[in-house]
Amino acid sequence: MPQIQQLAETGLSQVFWLVVTFAALFFFLRGVALPKVAEVLDARRRKIEGDLDKASALKGEAEKALAQYQAAMAEGREKAQAMLRKVGDEAQAKAAAAQDALAQRLAKDVKAAEDRIAAARRAALVNIEQLAAELAQAATERLIGVKVDAASAKSAVGAVRERGA
Repeated sequence: MPQIQQLAETGLSQVFWLVVTFAALFFFLRGVALPKVAEVLDARRRKIEGDLDKASALKGEAEKALAQYQAAMAEGREKAQAMLRKVGDEAQAKAAAAQDALAQRLAKDVKAAEDRIAAARRAALVNIEQLAAELAQAATERLIGVKVDAASAKSAVGAVRERGA
């Protein structure tokens, strides 16, 4: 076979150049390329470690800031609750004062109304007594034909009222 014969004739030289090329490539990679790759990988590792350290430091700062924020929020809530209680107490005191003032005014109004009712009642009683005296005069004159004077009729109606009351 011609391919095998050609390989047998040139095979040793091909193997020699393969070893030489492999050795040259090996030493080139080992001496030049691989140190640069290792350097890049080492720089990347250092950068990642630095970023992780920064991230953990920032996380610690963020946790501190969160704790401060939560403390400030709690303090703000407490102040707001205190203000709400204070405003509520003040409003309740104002409402109580207004209610007392209204109660006093209403008591005065009720007293005035009671006084007006009592005066109207007295006036009505006077009018009723006067009317009763006039009716008694008219009835006496009509029934028995005797004319009774107004003073006598008033005193008779007054006596009847006092006995009935």
